[in-house]
Amino acid sequence: MDPVDISEIEQIIGYHFFEKQHLIRALTHPAYANEMLQQNKRCMDQMAYSTLGDAVLKTGLILFLMEKGIQSKGQITQEKERLEDNPTLANVARRMHIRKYIRLGRGEKGLWRDGEETILADTMEALIGAIFLDSDAALGVVKQCIEAWFEPELKRVKKEIIVEKTKKRVFNPLLSSSRRGQPKGRK
Repeated sequence: MDPVDISEIEQIIGYHFFEKQHLIRALTHPAYANEMLQQNKRCMDQMAYSTLGDAVLKTGLILFLMEKGIQSKGQITQEKERLEDNPTLANVARRMHIRKYIRLGRGEKGLWRDGEETILADTMEALIGAIFLDSDAALGVVKQCIEAWFEPELKRVKKEIIVEKTKKRVFNPLLSSSRRGQPKGRK
């Protein structure tokens, strides 16, 4: 990978890699790695980093949601799933213009046509995994990147809205036991 490209992508993602091979691997699609293997060149793909990044992203999003006042498991799960789905990750990747840095290989046109969303989502997760490894598992560093990358999506999550929804659910007169009379005990 060209040093200029490495510098550009580091600028875009807001993180300077101490070990550039983490970044290169995060940007290496399995199709590219397979092509290199066919040429007897060793090349690691992004899949392990994507798996790690998925777990780190989940953790970072849960922490962010809890900081915003979401405390119930159901609400956390619902918001987290919305934020970490492939369409959202792909939109973040498009906004960051990382597509041109992904190493796909010769068959890339077919891959883009059939699976652009998945390629972009996997690459975003792989970048998160790469930053996690490069920063010596510093979750705070990764969390800062996630918050910067997902800023528009995270702005939507507001503590006041959550508190208001909770109040409405708790004080809903249709669910109040007083409208149905006193509970009857066993005799």
